[in-house]
Amino acid sequence: MKSTFIKQSMGATPLLTARDWLVFGGIIGAVVLLGSLLTQATAGPFLRGAVIGGIVGSLPSLLACLPVHGGVAAEHSASFVGRVEQAGFVAAGDTAEGSIYVRRGPRWMRWDSNRVVIRRAADGALQVTAPYYFYFRLKRVQG
Repeated sequence: MKSTFIKQSMGATPLLTARDWLVFGGIIGAVVLLGSLLTQATAGPFLRGAVIGGIVGSLPSLLACLPVHGGVAAEHSASFVGRVEQAGFVAAGDTAEGSIYVRRGPRWMRWDSNRVVIRRAADGALQVTAPYYFYFRLKRVQG
């Protein structure tokens, strides 16, 4: 089966909103706070290791949310939207950007940048912005 989503470019900022940056900073801050609560004798090496580990451990989730911009031909638009919904995204409404699809589940458990934005062109084709992990999964399924 030929791939329906054609990648055009990839963005460089995985965190979309200030809320995303606050959550990411909060995770690193919690690790630093935990490290500072240990005794002074062990706090220095542990604190450095915890901060480095916290940052390195969170990099995969940041890389997975990098935005991928691409297009879908008009004849594949219905099946593409079906794939989006099949992947666990639900419609969150229409904005000036386009139709927004977010992951199912409570808001506190998801990044704001973890969303699919679909804009319809005049000819029926779709312009799509999606997280990298969704693009990767879509490529594996479509071949």
